[in-house]
Amino acid sequence: MTTPLQGGCLCGRTRWRADGPVLHRVHCHCSLCRKGSGAVEVPWITVERRHFAWTGEPPALYRSSAKGERSFCPVCGTKLSFVHDDVADDVDIAIGAMDDVEAGYPLTQIHGESRIAWLSVDPHLPFRAGEVIRPPMDDPPPLADGSELQGGCLCGAFRYTVAGPPIRSGLCHCSTCRHATGGLAVGWAIWPRERYRDNGAPTVAWSASETGARRFCPTCGASVGFDFAQRPELVEVMIAGLDDPDTVAPSAHGFAADAPSWLAIGDDRPRWPGRTGQGNPDDTLLRHRP
Repeated sequence: MTTPLQGGCLCGRTRWRADGPVLHRVHCHCSLCRKGSGAVEVPWITVERRHFAWTGEPPALYRSSAKGERSFCPVCGTKLSFVHDDVADDVDIAIGAMDDVEAGYPLTQIHGESRIAWLSVDPHLPFRAGEVIRPPMDDPPPLADGSELQGGCLCGAFRYTVAGPPIRSGLCHCSTCRHATGGLAVGWAIWPRERYRDNGAPTVAWSASETGARRFCPTCGASVGFDFAQRPELVEVMIAGLDDPDTVAPSAHGFAADAPSWLAIGDDRPRWPGRTGQGNPDDTLLRHRP
């Protein structure tokens, strides 16, 4: 008998249960998953829809393409599932929002043509046969003082611009960031608020802790930023939300000890077990374990 898989959103409003076998396990690098989640990449498992059920309040839905629909919690913004009209009997479940993320290990990768240039996820796992795979590249040069970057949510309602180089950046593997996006990890970058502007479109704010509030688009659910409770002069944006995420690379991994044991990242960035800069980096983290 298959052990049921369960998961849901951060606030607990929306829950799901899957009682059937897992059909597919993939890392998806497509730009829609990236921008729709706020994560640098989204791993999914697939089950038959007849074995899947919502057990809490139903999620909000967003039609992200002519044939695809994504779901998210309208209260906390957690990204949950994806269904495609051409495969109507199946449902994809975001691994980051599973109760037991260890059970979600991917076995292959897809959409390598659009992966972020500086990101090398599970280098030991193959890409789908016949795909054009974008080769990994070195980190981009620092942004010039007069440069501007633009970004926004998946539906395009919320847009923002940041100017010059960020104060700092990183890749966060904490369970809260993973859960909220449903994805692999959150690439973040911080700018002074005076070098940030947006179009004023509404976002929903939800706080998982006293540190601050995560913001997401109420229409498409895309995570777009973080407001610090004690540092209002700063603003954090999701690198995945940038129109060109290749232009800003994280300087280090934070909370690397919280990442799933199956995850490997092929880079030489410092791997801090907890908060970046506290304690000592551990280079054994985020490495492939045969």
